[in-house]
Amino acid sequence: MRAGQLSIVCFLLGCGSGPLVIDARTDGGVRADAAEIDGGAPDAGHLDGGAPDGGCAVPTLPSFTPIDTGGPAGEPIATCVARVGPQTDARSPVGQRYGLTTFGGASDPRAVSCAGRPAADGSWFYASGAQRFRCGQRVRLVDEARRACVVVEAADDGPHACVEEAVDLPVWDVSPLAAQALFGTSSATPSDGRVVFGAPVGSTNPLGACDLGERRDRLRGFVGGPCDAPGDCAFADAVCLTDFPDGACSLACETSCPDREGPHAFTACVDLGATGRRCLPRCDFTLFETGCRDGYACQVRPHPTGAGPERWVCLPAEC
Repeated sequence: MRAGQLSIVCFLLGCGSGPLVIDARTDGGVRADAAEIDGGAPDAGHLDGGAPDGGCAVPTLPSFTPIDTGGPAGEPIATCVARVGPQTDARSPVGQRYGLTTFGGASDPRAVSCAGRPAADGSWFYASGAQRFRCGQRVRLVDEARRACVVVEAADDGPHACVEEAVDLPVWDVSPLAAQALFGTSSATPSDGRVVFGAPVGSTNPLGACDLGERRDRLRGFVGGPCDAPGDCAFADAVCLTDFPDGACSLACETSCPDREGPHAFTACVDLGATGRRCLPRCDFTLFETGCRDGYACQVRPHPTGAGPERWVCLPAEC
């Protein structure tokens, strides 16, 4: 049993003392490196303060249903864990909507499954979810209003499938510090009903509380940001896709694209046909209600080589 799975069992079944916290977000269950992770969730960037979708059609995203462990309705989580044994879900929702729980702390330090990472002792911004992404992946979590923001690092597998089945949501299990930054409380359990949006971010983003800035400024200057000419894009070899709504900063690519610190989306290399392969922002519901800025919609595209996972990216919406 992995550390994250063991810790939730201990919480539920009573393996020791400590605060009442539960130990506990891509590409359809494929653990990938940072350049290949596809995030997803619902939010349309009001870049100009207008309607969330700019009057354009917003595609329906695939729904997410947690693993059915086969137990009876209303089964207690502890009973489910004892019946099922170690089990986690490697899938993550395109819509990037999760529940939130906490684990570890100064009085209840827990070992984590990712080698070389410090213990979950409440002193740093750790999280579960390594089975969904990878050990060390940094993730931006925001509250539903997108006012509070924190960056955490995946350091442990989990939470247990029984927890996610019980709340009917995938779950981020995080450090008490992260819960404090988001909700002003250092403890969160499944019964609290806390909901967050979570999307992977570049490794240069510092851990801890973050600032999304004004909605109109999110993505600006980097891949996916508005532009009239390449000079509006603050990176080398930039191109401006002027046939996209309000223009879109981009970059020629082969298979992968760079990422940047701040309120920017994870990026992906996408084949645009006659235009060639270009970098586009992945859908990011921590930034926008529809996952994309005004005039764009979250759409799925194949990996440019045809051999990798699909990418959910922001493309002009059909109007």
